Amino acid sequence: MSTCIYDITASWADNVARGPQFDSPVPQRPQTHSDQWIDFLGYKVASRIGVPAGPLLDSRWISLAASLGYDIVTYKTIRTAASTGHAPPNVLYLQADGKQLPAAGDTTPLQAAGVEQPDEAAATAVAITNSFGMPSMDAAFLMADIPAAQAALRPGQLLVVSVTGTPNRPNGVGFAEDFVQAALLAKQAGAKVIEANLSCPNVGKGQGALYADAQQVAALTAALVQALGPAVPLLLKVGAFPDKAALEAVLGAAAAAGARGVAGINGLSRSIITADGEPALGPDRPTSGVCGAPIRHAALQFVRAARRIIDRRQLGLALVGVGGVMCAQHAVDMLEAGADVVQSATGMMWHPLLAHEYHQLVQQQSR
Repeated sequence: MSTCIYDITASWADNVARGPQFDSPVPQRPQTHSDQWIDFLGYKVASRIGVPAGPLLDSRWISLAASLGYDIVTYKTIRTAASTGHAPPNVLYLQADGKQLPAAGDTTPLQAAGVEQPDEAAATAVAITNSFGMPSMDAAFLMADIPAAQAALRPGQLLVVSVTGTPNRPNGVGFAEDFVQAALLAKQAGAKVIEANLSCPNVGKGQGALYADAQQVAALTAALVQALGPAVPLLLKVGAFPDKAALEAVLGAAAAAGARGVAGINGLSRSIITADGEPALGPDRPTSGVCGAPIRHAALQFVRAARRIIDRRQLGLALVGVGGVMCAQHAVDMLEAGADVVQSATGMMWHPLLAHEYHQLVQQQSR
């Protein structure tokens, strides 16, 4: 069994206040020369492994990930104003029994197993559902903490800041305009790369499914690119697609509107129930995002399809592979499937030394 760096029995706010739960020695990283670093969105990074939006709540979490050898680290999705998100519980284990979930078409509910990790659950088999609703600290905190996160990086590491818009703002600002303001907040705080989170499975239905609408993706991407200017590359975080035609339409729209890359996939939205068949997270949250081991095959399927489309149409988009990366070999598999870089969330949280093992594996394979 592995202990998660995030206390899933506590609230998001408590985890922000406490910081990550990690007290093991940090292993020495295998050395690489800067001439072996790779280019990612115009920045030289020491390796192809990182952490997506979600686990890294603030600069202390970024600092830990950087020290452990994750080189492309994403600051948790921010908003223009403070948001508490959903009340606990926010994470539950699942009784997945080794099942791999298809990207679409399967609506069979999954049974929750509570907040206590099953005794037999190895780090590579962890299956969870999470439902946070994208909480965020306020702008004053972010303006101080994002620079602190940037300062925690080592040479050859890159900070990406994830942003989202907030609908129904009391100030009358619309969703798209608020999205742009969140991106500008991140830029003002010093973000070098910004990721637009278009696919969170735990927010309003229209907001979380935005990534699948090519016209909306084109309009929002164009507005973000115009506001940010050419010096700040824009990534789009997307979910799984029902078919290749839908994926191709969105990738084409994203590239035409000026996006520099796409990251996928986000968690797969599923109904999560108790043993009695009731919604495990309460009646107001009948569905939530499935993460970890069960989404690995869907993520690989997305990466293979996206790579073929990007290459065939010469879209010039960077491709970030995310989903079900639970060990070093999974990271290698994702890269071999066509990702330019790979990121691990659940894997990193339950097995923080994943990046170190990845660096060792890459070094062994290069001999």
